[in-house]
Amino acid sequence: MEYRISVITINLNNLSGLRRTVESVLLQDYPQIEYLIIDGGSKDGSLDYIKSRESQFDYWVSEEDFGIYDAMNKGIIKAKGDYLIFLNSGDYFFSSKSLSSLIKNNITKDIIYGNMGVEKEGKIEVKKYPRLLTIDYFRNGTIPHPSSLIKRSLFEKFGNYNTNYKIISDWAFFLDAIIKCNVSYLYVDSDVSIFNLNGVSSQPSSYRLIHAEMDMHFKNNYLIYYIYTKLIWGIKYYPKRIAEKAVLMFKKNYSDL
Repeated sequence: MEYRISVITINLNNLSGLRRTVESVLLQDYPQIEYLIIDGGSKDGSLDYIKSRESQFDYWVSEEDFGIYDAMNKGIIKAKGDYLIFLNSGDYFFSSKSLSSLIKNNITKDIIYGNMGVEKEGKIEVKKYPRLLTIDYFRNGTIPHPSSLIKRSLFEKFGNYNTNYKIISDWAFFLDAIIKCNVSYLYVDSDVSIFNLNGVSSQPSSYRLIHAEMDMHFKNNYLIYYIYTKLIWGIKYYPKRIAEKAVLMFKKNYSDL
């Protein structure tokens, strides 16, 4: 079986990045690609560029949105592929074989992820990811959004990205799907995409918000683990008897992670 892949690109006033992203998608040798462009009402010439190439897109829209994840959700709603991958403007595929190397005809996992290069000051450093994903790993890490294929059925089952978060909804989705809901996943040791550090999540000014939102998600969804990590870090937020009980509960509930 040959799966259809929906590539979703969101853009806002990043014409040069959009050009680079689009070219890398159109060069893919994988035959079953659906390409969607979700533009946030750009005023920098992006719309004219999209219109000039609209015959090469399966769907596009240019209108104001309520942020990154609202734009991504628009793409999810319109996508028809078996798998979805998000390659936002400025990011681009590593080579013309990025998608064909990531997915094979016999792969049926819910999430398939590969390596991601990080571009900084003209240099590219390729980052590899673990084959085993645990809650400890997600405490300070994630898998690469631009290098991950996600079954569209997961969004139908668990819902789209949480727009209450400004910057970590993709991380939260991966964490909940893999750790809480035990979906299947597979790491493929293949270089898939290049991530441009000009994105919002890479800015130093975003770090405090990232950690605040991650903490909030752990506290609201993995309270025992949240308390446990605070104890490990030596942050004494709780009385000793509560802390000791939390550790015992953690070991009972998360001993296999």
